[in-house]
Amino acid sequence: MVIEAMDDATRQQYLADDPPTIVPLAIKPHFEALDDEQKLYAHYISRAAFAGTRINLRQVSPESEAIFDFILTLHKQCQGDWQAFGTKAGLSKEDLKHFLSYAAQLIGNTGNYKSFGDSKFIPRLPPDKFAALAGTSPEAQKLYETFKDEIYESMSTPHMHLGYPDQGHVSTYYPDSPSITHDEIELVSSFLKEQSLMPENTRLRKTSKGDYEVLIAAAVAQPAHHDTEKTEWTLKNGKKLNLVYGDYQPQMAEIARNITEAQKHALNDEEAKMHAEYAKSFHDGSMFAHKESQRH
Repeated sequence: MVIEAMDDATRQQYLADDPPTIVPLAIKPHFEALDDEQKLYAHYISRAAFAGTRINLRQVSPESEAIFDFILTLHKQCQGDWQAFGTKAGLSKEDLKHFLSYAAQLIGNTGNYKSFGDSKFIPRLPPDKFAALAGTSPEAQKLYETFKDEIYESMSTPHMHLGYPDQGHVSTYYPDSPSITHDEIELVSSFLKEQSLMPENTRLRKTSKGDYEVLIAAAVAQPAHHDTEKTEWTLKNGKKLNLVYGDYQPQMAEIARNITEAQKHALNDEEAKMHAEYAKSFHDGSMFAHKESQRH
């Protein structure tokens, strides 16, 4: 099958917003109005939220985290003086504006696909100018090499959208599973629903034998408590299904640790109980605990 290059009219639909929507949040006066206990409570909740950033990036696309690190690397290099940095790299003011607009949109969406709509957005900056930014340091160049073939438009329009792999879409929900089909995903999803297992903290992997592993985000690989008595079943197609805990383990551990710290500074019993269940949810990978947290 011959896939034609994307025409210009279609490409225009995927260009990064120019300018992107940016709304400053004046946090300082509100934070300073809190007492010491409230400040610590807000601080640890904030740290827990930030600890999940890289999970979000990895959940969007394979290249999102590397692009994010590329932007941070350039920011550290230029020490805030983007204009001088851009000039040194051979970029015009318009080129620099396009890069910063793309960077803002990527950070805002925590990935290079839109949070609403699941479609990819691509830089207005010409590829040679993006490459020029990469050439400003070995670290930036190394990161650029990992995503340079994915940052712009694909020749396949379905590849510009998040969705099911067998339909040509992009997804990191099914790691190391290039042959997994929509029907298989639906089969596993229906079975998990029958077991009252929620999918929000899971990914699905198809093994080389054709069995399935439900990867559950958790701070530990062997939690003391599970949401189900069993962790292994045989499906109606004859394939085995296993629950595997510890997906995104370092990040989940950091989230759970900060939530536990926030709990220490809760203003009342209800807040403390809520955060105790939150911590259990992130530590053990328990969506039952997450639901329980909402009762407080």
